[in-house]
Amino acid sequence: MSLENIIQSIKVSILKVQSNAGNGTGFVVSNQGHILTCAHVLVGDRFQVISEHGDRRSVEILGKDETCDLAILYAEALAEPPLTFADPATICEGQTVYALGHPLGLDFTLSRGIISNRQRVRSGVSLLQTDVSLNPGNSGGPLVNEQGEVIGVANQILEGGQGLGFGIALQHIFAFAAQMRIPINRSQRFKAL
Repeated sequence: MSLENIIQSIKVSILKVQSNAGNGTGFVVSNQGHILTCAHVLVGDRFQVISEHGDRRSVEILGKDETCDLAILYAEALAEPPLTFADPATICEGQTVYALGHPLGLDFTLSRGIISNRQRVRSGVSLLQTDVSLNPGNSGGPLVNEQGEVIGVANQILEGGQGLGFGIALQHIFAFAAQMRIPINRSQRFKAL
């Protein structure tokens, strides 16, 4: 399958997360209506997700991990398919990475870059460092490889830095999903950790 076809097949699972205080991105991670995003996206008191086709759904916050900046939302009757997560062992510097999301509240946007460092630790959290273009609103969106597998979650840029973006590493995502008892899809190429 071509990269273009892969992106078309997964972009339906990338949702705009909207509150009365701002916008971010989230993506479907289970068939049961679970959506992963960043905890810092959830500012305000009312939240909804907006699909590629403009459908709006209210969401419930099931849990947050402020340390790793992750949150799980729940939307009833969510039809979009869950994304698949990569094997962490396949992630390396120089690898092409794509950021999918809703920067600055725009409709779906795709950006391309590379992994600059596969394990940058900041405040005790393992992050992927990338030069992919990230902007406010990308937070909570997936970073994916050329197979369309999630390799991280976009969560921060350094103010004043150029080409310095970061994504939450898979180890934190897997631990958070397990803690929340959220079933997630792992790549068939996944090796036991």
